[in-house]
Amino acid sequence: MVSIVQSTIRANVFETVYDLLTAQLSAGTVTAAFIDDSPTFPQVVINPSTIMISKNTFNNSNRSYNVEVEVELFCKKNKQIDQISDEISNDLYAQESSLHSDGLFLEDVEDSNEDTFFWNEQKIHTKGMLLTFKANV
Repeated sequence: MVSIVQSTIRANVFETVYDLLTAQLSAGTVTAAFIDDSPTFPQVVINPSTIMISKNTFNNSNRSYNVEVEVELFCKKNKQIDQISDEISNDLYAQESSLHSDGLFLEDVEDSNEDTFFWNEQKIHTKGMLLTFKANV
């Protein structure tokens, strides 16, 4: 994992989440975009982070960074969606002390947008997860 710094906060958060899930997940390919050329499933797609910066003082000397990272899951079996979602949540909570040492504090893990679609004559189940962090930089 990398230390979270203000000048490269978006890239640092992305890399931290990507590295953690790549190292911890037992099933699936962790990637930065859906692999559509000879894909294997399950796929766990880590999207770029979004940042909200709040100024905490009147003289703007202190800022708070709220960071969101959307994770998308793509599986052939519906059962895998819940298993991987649980594993991601458990891995994040198990690695909280490591995240804290890098300046990232997990606040919320929220499920969203469960769906099924057909791609290349394959039935694919998908689900989104929104990870919310506070960054201490």
